[in-house]
This record gives sequence, structure tokens and C-alpha cells, in this order.
Amino acid sequence: MAKHAVEYRLKTLMGGVRLTGGRYARVFENNIRFLKGFDLDRMLYWYRVHKGKDAPGAPYAGDAGHFENNLKGQTAGEFLMGAGTTLLWRDDEQLRAMCRAVIQEMEDCRDDDGFIIPIPREQFDTKEYPNYTRAWITFGLLDAGYAGEARAFELARDMADYFNHSNVLPYVKDLNLGFQGILANTRMYDAPNGKWDDIQVAVDHYQETWWLKQVIAGDHRAIYDHPGNHPHSTLLTTLEGYLDLYRATGEKIYLDAVKSALRMYEDKWQHVGGGINMCEFDTYWPGCNWLSPGHKYNELCSTNFWVLLNQRMHLLEPDNAHYVDEMENSLYNVLFASQVEDRGFHYLNYLQRTKDYRYLDRATCCAALGTRLVGLMPQFLYTYTDESVYVDIYANSEAELPNGVKLTVTSGLPENGRVKVKVTAAEKPFTLKMRVPRWACEDGKSYYEARENVTAGAQFTFDFPFRFKITRYTGGEEIRGKERYAVEYGPMLFAAMGAPNPLTVQFDPDKPEEWFTPVKRVDAYVSTVALKLKNDNRHEYRAYMDIHDEPFDVYPIVEEQ
Repeated sequence: MAKHAVEYRLKTLMGGVRLTGGRYARVFENNIRFLKGFDLDRMLYWYRVHKGKDAPGAPYAGDAGHFENNLKGQTAGEFLMGAGTTLLWRDDEQLRAMCRAVIQEMEDCRDDDGFIIPIPREQFDTKEYPNYTRAWITFGLLDAGYAGEARAFELARDMADYFNHSNVLPYVKDLNLGFQGILANTRMYDAPNGKWDDIQVAVDHYQETWWLKQVIAGDHRAIYDHPGNHPHSTLLTTLEGYLDLYRATGEKIYLDAVKSALRMYEDKWQHVGGGINMCEFDTYWPGCNWLSPGHKYNELCSTNFWVLLNQRMHLLEPDNAHYVDEMENSLYNVLFASQVEDRGFHYLNYLQRTKDYRYLDRATCCAALGTRLVGLMPQFLYTYTDESVYVDIYANSEAELPNGVKLTVTSGLPENGRVKVKVTAAEKPFTLKMRVPRWACEDGKSYYEARENVTAGAQFTFDFPFRFKITRYTGGEEIRGKERYAVEYGPMLFAAMGAPNPLTVQFDPDKPEEWFTPVKRVDAYVSTVALKLKNDNRHEYRAYMDIHDEPFDVYPIVEEQ
């Protein structure tokens, strides 16, 4: 019997891609150094305390630190997520040794029935343990398993078997942000040792059919007014789980709900640059589009779920390039923008004043999913079938695919649109499909350019034009009598540098090409692109992904000169 009622139409890579330079490689290398900066004693502190072992050091974010102190064990899951996905593409000796040390300590400290969270059993049904913490540990173990640590699959399976028959099931989705737990079950099912129990528990104890129908109806209350513990943009992770349920069961209600939700998010809940304009513990409504740091929005976790949800849709609908456009937009303008060298990840990516300082805490939900998303980047570049290869995102890379095709890509993106795709080997002629991004198209509609009967030695070059896109601000922070505009150039979101906020600049929003001149800047030996504003020596526009510790404004007040 087939494991899935609906199979993906494209396959993803789990190895065979090497980043060879440019922005993607730099982000990837920063992430490796970030992962190597974790302290094993600190990550494993609560595991050792739980089993009465000597526990040197102190847990991450000690004292009142929320994540590791209130959700014990999550940081081990975080590290395994980042290390496991990274080791798919590069077998780094130090990272693998650290990965094995974490897995071994988790195994040594687990209970006989497979329970692997370092807390007394009676605490499991409190806080976010059965959902968030279980999910992080499950994700980490599975990622380590795919990277070659087979024992990690078994440990994840044992914990899933415990959970699937636990006393917490009747009320698990009603606990704090309970919806998060569904994805732990559906991802476990997709693992080599997944069981139908994983799907059945997801359906019986997490599924909310009334909510699926509300989403299908296009009711935005499903997004911002969910009656559970509290609304949160990470409700997107539920949609990942429901799309997995669609593949497992073939039930169309899941797919219909996901497609409707994607439309609603893009219509009213997505900021310029791809961030999600919602977080938690704030007032939200469709199109509120908060800007000031007094509000909470553009959480990196939500971008992770957004990217992976769109990746799933791309695998189901290969020739709809829109899903990859969404992935690329969020990678450049949220993920890349959130990474602070090798020190951490901004938790909230504000569009005004300054970015979130919480990159200083490496043990957060956003750091966990940030390091995992960076580790997965090589997977986003290519997809394939037995007869075809899709070049989805252009980054300097070499790829060796299971269908016998080898490719190299050289790319100036995101700083310029010059791209070359070269086929270095092919066991038989194949179809090559190369995405033309929406930001390079006058009508904003992307597509795949297909070449048939491609053989070894073939080369294809593109020079994608960079166009300006100007977005007028609407939302809860409009200023009476003033207009505010954001500027995008090519695939990059830009911001006006300076303070106080909001800034005031002068240009004609209908003719940005007459007012902005692209210039090359070199920061810390890294070449970037800036925009010089005509007749203005005080305000330079920089790519949002290159700003970390200076005041800026993505939506300044614009006065026509």
C-alpha cells in the first residue's frame, strides 16, 4: 500500500548541492559558525539534571529566560535542526561530533518508555511541552536522522509512540498554542519509520473541521481570532500539517483550506518583503500592517512556516512559479535580513526604527527555525523528476541530481540579475525548466522557461532586469495628510537610512527610476547595492537585508518635490 494517497509531483534533494560563493554561501557559512558556537554543557543542562547527573555550566538564557528554562530541552532540538540540515550538504567533522554528543546524552537521559523531554512526567501537560517542545525535539531528531544519524530516527519514533497513546491527547490542542503539535505528527509519518498512528492522532486530536471550513470560506477571523489559547501567526504551521494530511489521505478539504489561507495571507497579512504581519499578544485586524516596534510582527518563525508551506505547494504544482517567488522573497528579505553574521537571528524583523535585539539570545524559537531554514537553503535551489530538472532559485552552486544530471549555476543575485546555467553531465536528454522571477517581469507574473532535449554541455544565460516597485502604505499607522511608500528594486526590499522615524524624503512614486540611482557599496569587504536619492545627500537607501544596527524606515513619508 502506498504511504501517500497523493504523491508530490516533484522530488527534493537531500544532498548533492554545494554552494560555491555569493550571498547564499556567506549566509550558510555564518550559520555553521553559529552552530559551532553552541555549548554542549548548556544545551544538555536540564537533561543531566533530570537524571541526577553532574550538570556543569548553566542553561541558556538562565534565570527568567523563557525558552530553555520554561521549555526544557528545546535548545537541543534547535541545535539538531540546524546541524542536521547543514550536514545534508557538508559533512563537517565538528558539527557531526556535536550532533552525536547531543543525541547520545538525550538517549542516556530518556525514560524507558521513550519519553525524551527532560522534565518530570507530570509536567508534560503544562505550558507548551506536548506541542512546541515535542515538535522541536522531533524535528531535530528527524533532521539528524536524515543527515545519517539513524539512531535519531528511532528515538523520535519512541517518543511518538509514547505521545500517540498518552493521557494528554483528549485536550492536547487546547493547551498553550496547541495547534503547533500537529506538524510533529505529520513529519513523523513522513519519516522512514512513520506509522499510520501518527496521522490518526493528528486527525483525531488536532484537526478542527469547523476551522478548515471557516478558512475555505475566506473568513479572516480564522487567522486573527482563533478561539484557542491565543491567536498567533505561527498558525501557519497548522497549514503545513494539514497539507501533509492531504497527501496522506487525499481528502480535498485540506488542500482547499491551504489554498484559501494562502490567498488570505497574501491579501491582508503579508508585509512588503514577505514578512507576516502578525505575531501574538497584540491587536490585529486584516490589513493592520503594523510598522512601529511597539507592535509585534514579522516573526522569523512565521516566515519559516511560510517558506516550507510554499515549498510543499511547489512540489504539488510544479509549473506554478508563484510559490517559488514567495519562497525567494522571504529568504532574501526576511531570513537573510534576520541573520546577524554568525551571532544569531533577529526574532522580529521590524520595518521601522531598528530591528529586534533578540539575536543576542541564541536559544529562541526564531533562532531554532532560522538556523534550520538556512541549513535547508541548498534544497530550495533545485527540484526534479526522472525526466526533468527545475532550477527554482539562482545561487552560485553545483548540483548532482539522482536522475543523472549535473549542473553549475553562477549568479549575481540578489545584487544583479546575471545568471548562467551550465549542464556539465546528463545520462540522457532531459527537460530543463528555469524560473523567470516575477520581479523581472513587467506584469509581475513569473513562469518557467522550458528547454527540451537538453544534453551535457548546454549553457543558458539570463540577465534579469531589475525593476522598481513602489508600494503605498495602508494600515493602522497611516498619517493623516501624508503618504508613505516602500521601495523594492529587483528582488530586494530597501529602506531609507536615518532617524527620527518616520523619516521624510522627496521623490515621485510614479517615476522612481528618475529619482533613484543604484550604486555599489562595500561594507566589511562585502559588495552590496544601495540607492542614491536624487538631490538628497542625507538619505541613502540600503537593502533591508544589509541593515542591522542603524536606524531606518522602510515606509518613510514621501513628499513630491
